[in-house]
Amino acid sequence: MSLKNAFAGVLKAMRAGRGLTQRNLAEVSSRTYVSKLERGQSSPTLEMITALSGPLNVNPLTLVAITLCAESGQSVKALLRRTQDELEDLAHNGVLKGVTISSSDESLVVRPTTKSSSNRSPTNSLQEEFCFAE
Repeated sequence: MSLKNAFAGVLKAMRAGRGLTQRNLAEVSSRTYVSKLERGQSSPTLEMITALSGPLNVNPLTLVAITLCAESGQSVKALLRRTQDELEDLAHNGVLKGVTISSSDESLVVRPTTKSSSNRSPTNSLQEEFCFAE
């Protein structure tokens, strides 16, 4: 399964599971574009994933993680475990020194430089930061 098709299935399932219509998501994009995403005819940008996560009431990372799991067939738990291991390895090897990520209590946490994503307007955000915490 392609990533586009995996995201299409995840977006449609999340929207339906939340009782939302494509028109409800049109506050962040046009209904036509949402329809294209749900049919696997377009690939979302990180900005669009972030914008869509608002009405779906999930972290953008959740949409990405579920999409990757749907595409690869691996479990969410396995993906998160591998991601945590990779982040700890990157921190241990000093790769993260130049970014705003630090390790504390064996968890990596992004230090937010602005308001939390739930309060952030998708149209005002040019860059999104993810939080990795247990």
